[in-house]
Amino acid sequence: MHTRALLATYAATPNARLVVGRAVSSAAMGATVRGALDALKSVLLPAGYPGSVRSEYLRFQKYDTLQAACSYLRSILATSAILRGAGVGEDGASALAAALAWVLRDGLGMIGSLLFSFLVGSGFDRNVKEWRLFADLVNDVGLTLDMLAPLAGRGGGFMLVAALGAACKTVCGMVAGATRASITAHFTLRNNLADVSAKEGAQETAVTLVGLLLGTALAQWVGESQFAVWSAFLLLTVVHAWANWLGVGSLALTSVNGQRARILCRAWWESSSARAQTPEEVAGAERPWGPLWLWLRGPRVAVGIDSLVEIYDFDSCVRALRGLASVFEGCDYVLRVGLDDRPCIALHAGATDETALRALFHCALLEYRSAYDGTRQDHTWDEEERALLANTRAIADAHWKRVTPSLKAHGWDAAATRLDAYGPTRIAFEDELILE
Repeated sequence: MHTRALLATYAATPNARLVVGRAVSSAAMGATVRGALDALKSVLLPAGYPGSVRSEYLRFQKYDTLQAACSYLRSILATSAILRGAGVGEDGASALAAALAWVLRDGLGMIGSLLFSFLVGSGFDRNVKEWRLFADLVNDVGLTLDMLAPLAGRGGGFMLVAALGAACKTVCGMVAGATRASITAHFTLRNNLADVSAKEGAQETAVTLVGLLLGTALAQWVGESQFAVWSAFLLLTVVHAWANWLGVGSLALTSVNGQRARILCRAWWESSSARAQTPEEVAGAERPWGPLWLWLRGPRVAVGIDSLVEIYDFDSCVRALRGLASVFEGCDYVLRVGLDDRPCIALHAGATDETALRALFHCALLEYRSAYDGTRQDHTWDEEERALLANTRAIADAHWKRVTPSLKAHGWDAAATRLDAYGPTRIAFEDELILE
């Protein structure tokens, strides 16, 4: 009774009723906000987040959303420039002429993208991060060309610049689509590729809706002032490049391509602990220009005999081939610094993806010992070279037994690098000679 009286007295007080009402109102508002956030999360994030995707998912998506918004806003400015260059809005302009110019521009752009696809082939999967950055860079170039097209005058000049811009943007769409599939697959942890892909589409739709509102405000703000247009365009381009750099840099891919293989192998020999680095550690050491550097100065894999020995000097050629066959007996690769002073790796017909990584592992040991640093003046086979190759092969073979479990324990898909990244040339031993 005493407790009930106290409660009744408290509730009957006007100030008390006000406090209770505010508390109920605040609780209801908090529940509403939480419900809205949960609904938004279910629409934009994969089911089971964060446990259903990799740890860098949210960081990448934040930067990806920012760069997509910048691209959308810049496309509004670029489209306005293209329409102005085509004569839209002028008294003497023809709607049919503007439409034909637009169609021709798109057609030439598609032809350029088909040519690019033919030249590049299937290389997108091997260097996903670098190609993703390339896609956004070429998109920047395409939008900039669109902005410059009206300055090229009417007729052929405008059409050429506009067609180049369209080709760049079409190439961007093709490359971005190819790399997006690999990145999405990387994020999945619970066989939820469809869900992650669907949520990425929902995020793009949300960005587009926000972009419509921001784009309208941007168009009204810049008006017809070319200074305001170019200032906004350049600022958005800088933010776009910055967001892409950080977003792609946050990806810690778990497949071993050429650049990651070199980082892993060199780190193994340079580390006193002799352990494999994690994907996150390797991601911090990757550079966008890494694949280009490897192509120009790195080890050459899947070479022919003419890259290993002087085939025009028969005696020297036979002596070197027999020495290499002896050192690498029972091995599916042959390693030597080639005639171009770059480490060269020849593969046998039975070589696998693991063979390629194993050969690069041996090559990294040779480079670490500074014996094969690309400064040899004489490529004649001798006992010193034979001893060096035999010794380093024995060390590499002994360490390789720990490399495979260490790579898998630290989060890598496999102790292998894709063999299709290299040429089709293979070698074989016959009658103590290596024949292509």
